[in-house]
Amino acid sequence: PPSQHLHSLSSSFPVDNDPHFIITLPRQQKNICFNIDSQPGAILNLISDVESRITINGELIGAKKFLHNKLNTYFGKIGFNFEGRQTDLKQGLLLPLFSSPRLLVSVKKESNVTLTVDGDLTFMVLLHRVWKKHPVNVDFLGIYIPPANNFSSAVHGLIGQFMQEQDVVIYNERPGQDPGKTDATMEVKGHKLTVTRGLQKDYRLDRVFGTNVQCWFVHNNGKGFLDGHYTDYLVPNLYSYLKHF
Repeated sequence: PPSQHLHSLSSSFPVDNDPHFIITLPRQQKNICFNIDSQPGAILNLISDVESRITINGELIGAKKFLHNKLNTYFGKIGFNFEGRQTDLKQGLLLPLFSSPRLLVSVKKESNVTLTVDGDLTFMVLLHRVWKKHPVNVDFLGIYIPPANNFSSAVHGLIGQFMQEQDVVIYNERPGQDPGKTDATMEVKGHKLTVTRGLQKDYRLDRVFGTNVQCWFVHNNGKGFLDGHYTDYLVPNLYSYLKHF
């Protein structure tokens, strides 16, 4: 994609792989990560802003079979609703999309799509291809959402709730249960959580191997870091707004 797209996404909230969420806290110079372990067919709300009339949702697909007693899930479809203009992207094919005065679409075949709204709010969707005969893995999508002030103060969703940077305190670093990993206590939103230092992948610059991002991992589907429970973010279709908050 053009360099300005990469620049505008340099501090994005990535959602990729299984699906891993990376929440960047630039003021506090921290990255907080969590996974959502749900079922194939579930649709998760990422951004819901009724006032700005923007909603973004992702539908999960499953791997071909269980691995280590776990069925990995990935985003197979991403739905965008910009003021009534509905667009969806599917794994395995980057659809030919339209442009309008509000929405500019840039397609890099078999690689990524960037959607720019109102000239300055840019989203990137990456296509991850796997070997067709791979016994477990499937093609999937990753999405990179910028922290932007284009959203209203009412914005919510798995990522939307972090558009206003949350105050996070991390202390009491100590050896973790896993060898070589560090645990710590994190205070956020009135909760005390045990978090683990780890690495997550950012695939914007290297779609094959990714770039390691250091972060503090919140266990149990982001419990305590997210408002409510992750199931509160399930929506009925790709263009739905979140109604729980």
